[in-house]
Amino acid sequence: MLYSPLILVFIISFILLGNHWGQNKGVIYLVFIVLDKALTQFALLELNATQDPSTFTWVYYLEPLIVLQGPFFLYYLKSIMKGAFVWDRYLLLFAIPTLVFLINLIPFYALPYADQLAYFSGALSNPDLKGYLFLSLEQQYYFIAFYNTAFVFYGAWYVYSLKAKGSIYIKKKVNILITRIFIVSLLTIIPGLVVLFLLALESEQAGMIDFLNPDAVNNNYLYFQSLVLPLSFFFVPNWLYNEKEPFSFLDNFRATWKKVVQSNSSLAEEDTFEKSSDLERIVAYIETEKPYINLDFSLHDISHALNIPRIRVTSCFNKDLNTSFPAYRNKLRVAHAISLLREGAHLTISIEGIAERSGFKSKSIFYAAFKEEYGMTPTEWMKKNL
Repeated sequence: MLYSPLILVFIISFILLGNHWGQNKGVIYLVFIVLDKALTQFALLELNATQDPSTFTWVYYLEPLIVLQGPFFLYYLKSIMKGAFVWDRYLLLFAIPTLVFLINLIPFYALPYADQLAYFSGALSNPDLKGYLFLSLEQQYYFIAFYNTAFVFYGAWYVYSLKAKGSIYIKKKVNILITRIFIVSLLTIIPGLVVLFLLALESEQAGMIDFLNPDAVNNNYLYFQSLVLPLSFFFVPNWLYNEKEPFSFLDNFRATWKKVVQSNSSLAEEDTFEKSSDLERIVAYIETEKPYINLDFSLHDISHALNIPRIRVTSCFNKDLNTSFPAYRNKLRVAHAISLLREGAHLTISIEGIAERSGFKSKSIFYAAFKEEYGMTPTEWMKKNL
């Protein structure tokens, strides 16, 4: 019984990886968060139920990795919005606290295994022995909570800022992403708070909960709480199965759930969004990353960045957008030049400089594209509009 939540989490992780890996490897960030959280919950439940600290001791070796949940959440959002796996040097910077905690726990790692077990059972022969260098276990938990929460808020700001200045594709993607996360968070946090409230009511320490005291903690509550996270994913089956159809026993559930939430426009649009992902991924990538301001931006860059075959990328422009890639690229570059002009860039740099900053290799190509779009030269447009 104790292992069922952990087994369920592993099953969900395999489903997520199997259905999303080929399209967006950024799903590995989400899988890490789910597994890390589930292992911690399982270790706490097993320790309280059996009073055997062995599992908790082994999981404690992974304690420094908990601080990566916040940064990984942010990079999962970035990967979803870009439509491809996102990794950069800043992630190494965000992982510095993990290294700090590893150093902090060196005294614990250096203890004999018997003493490590005793450390969590309160049976240390030397009560003055510390399992840390400079941060106590309580201080470390407080820092992890603050650090991860800060990244959650920053991630929310990140996607909403993209939505505010993005196209209808970006707005639709943000709506669906936020709705999925909101449903899982709601179904996870509310039962968790209820469990904590019930545990506090039953505690003999005036509302304080001692998770290591079996007389103060109801194991049924903890077991229920550990089941909530994996079960919540089944309320958003499109998140689990991506564009593939779920198992037959979920079909009726999915249809019923969609009727219940039909008033939510982002969920009502979800099927359309999932089944036309190539175009949305391409447009979202172009609008988010602005690769068209690079002089050598090509179809190959899109194909490589999004892991979409070049023939499918070409098809999206020719059939779905009814335009050629060069025409679409020039249109975006001209729009970028217009934004630079409206910001007053022409007061400090030349027309050639504006053309180059917009992705044009020469002034003549810039003038030809600009006249194609507005029927006048950039100089004539400035005289008329600025």
